[in-house]
Amino acid sequence: MLDLALALALTPAGIAALAAAAGAVLAAVYVPRLAVPVALVAVILVGVAYVTRLRDEVASTRRDLAEARELAEVRGRVVESLQREHQAAAKRTRATAAAHDRIRRAPASDDGPVAPVLRDALEAGQ
Repeated sequence: MLDLALALALTPAGIAALAAAAGAVLAAVYVPRLAVPVALVAVILVGVAYVTRLRDEVASTRRDLAEARELAEVRGRVVESLQREHQAAAKRTRATAAAHDRIRRAPASDDGPVAPVLRDALEAGQ
């Protein structure tokens, strides 16, 4: 019912239907033989207004659907990108952990003299 009221108030056909309905009322009072044809025109215009409103709603819903599909596609690409980044980060983490483990397991004999400046920088990084 609200859709019909909106169709009558917001569409040109709806406004014409309201005018035709008012004309039908006036015709019933002043020229009774014109009341029925004018009332039929009003009914037809109400139908046109309602169908126009429904078409507008369908078009709006289709636009919303297209936007939602596009947004889902963009978000899907973002998720894929994040998954690739995660896999690359995990690979780097494994490589770094393996290097750190190899360094920790190295015997003390593998250590050599290090310049004091370099040693201080390496120790500060830990």
